[in-house]
Amino acid sequence: MAVKKLKAKINRLETIAEILEGENQEIEASIKLFEEGMKLIKECTGDLDTLEGKILVMVDGEEKDFEGRTI
Repeated sequence: MAVKKLKAKINRLETIAEILEGENQEIEASIKLFEEGMKLIKECTGDLDTLEGKILVMVDGEEKDFEGRTI
C-alpha cells in the first residue's frame, strides 16, 4: 500500500544521496539524480501528509488526530 511505496521512495532517496556524495559522478548524471531526488521529496511529503491525516486514535469515544486534537 502507500506505506510500502513511501518506504521504497525513501530507500531510493538514500541511494541517490550516497551516489551524490561520491566523488566519481559526472555533472549531468548528478543533475539528473538531484532532480529525481527533489521529485521524490515532494512525493514523500505529500504521502506523509496523507498518512498523517489517516492516523486517528479513538480516545473516550471521540476521534482525535495524532496530536490529540478532537476532530
